[in-house]
Amino acid sequence: MNKLKMTYMRSARNTGLALLALLLIGTFADLPISRLLYPGRESSIGQFFAAFGELPCFALMIGCGVLLLTIRTRLRKVLQLPALIGSALLILASLVLAVHESVDNVPAMPTVVALIVAFFVSALTAAGLVFLTRACPAKTVVRFVCTVLFVTVLTMLLVNIIKIPWGRVRMRLIVLTGNESYYTPWWKAGTALKKRLVAEGVSSDEFRSFPSGHTACAACAMLFVLFPTLSKRLRGRERMCLGIGLFWTGVVAFTRINMGAHFLSDVSFSALLTLCLTALGVYLFYFNKRVFNWVWDLLYDKQEQDAQNAESPAAHANRKSEGT
Repeated sequence: MNKLKMTYMRSARNTGLALLALLLIGTFADLPISRLLYPGRESSIGQFFAAFGELPCFALMIGCGVLLLTIRTRLRKVLQLPALIGSALLILASLVLAVHESVDNVPAMPTVVALIVAFFVSALTAAGLVFLTRACPAKTVVRFVCTVLFVTVLTMLLVNIIKIPWGRVRMRLIVLTGNESYYTPWWKAGTALKKRLVAEGVSSDEFRSFPSGHTACAACAMLFVLFPTLSKRLRGRERMCLGIGLFWTGVVAFTRINMGAHFLSDVSFSALLTLCLTALGVYLFYFNKRVFNWVWDLLYDKQEQDAQNAESPAAHANRKSEGT
């Protein structure tokens, strides 16, 4: 566990420093970078990632819902029905959110296409997680589920809490109007400008540049770094798993700048926000025994499981590592 902790700490530190450097660059060079990268029109690749760039967040949430279904019988009896209902609601709500975001970001996309893609990716993710956890104790699964839900839910909440009132204008509106005086740095709220232009008929969506919801949700792919905790076959491949997540995050972030939807500082801050929440979630549920044991004691009753195992020798053989 200490070796794993050191690996996570180094990965978080290095990734965080890189994102801070990008945020610093964006602080001073947002506008010229966007002038260079935004051609003044949308691209098909940009639209693809606008529609599906956030899928890692929703697919992981659906996967967690499926995992809760698979382990619900190993929780306290009083929690098994709520776990069943909660899992079903989590799966349904996440799928609805995934489809809504795709159609909302690319209105020309048929809802059925968004549904098929979201369902396929989510089903593949859930199946992969079930496969990885097939020999896992419930405690290991609960750690993973708690961390993923902590990061994904807080990421979406915090991004929208900041984004809606902040009112930073998007690059595409600056280019469309030819008025670079609309530009504001990421650390300065553009509320006054937003009120004036919205009153003149400009869509309020043009003032949701900071932070980038797409990048923040895409950065939830960094949670792939936890996959090695679920399967011995992936032990020692934490950096590879993190690298896959960072690659997806980088591609989505680039396309958001290329589409004129965000600046470099927007996407850097958003990825950094998700990274900080990931680091906090991993600390709370993997390395803070007091916090996780409190959660585990709420969900698991050793006496109940001992009684069930005594009634079922087969179950006992499969679950003897539970509760440790």
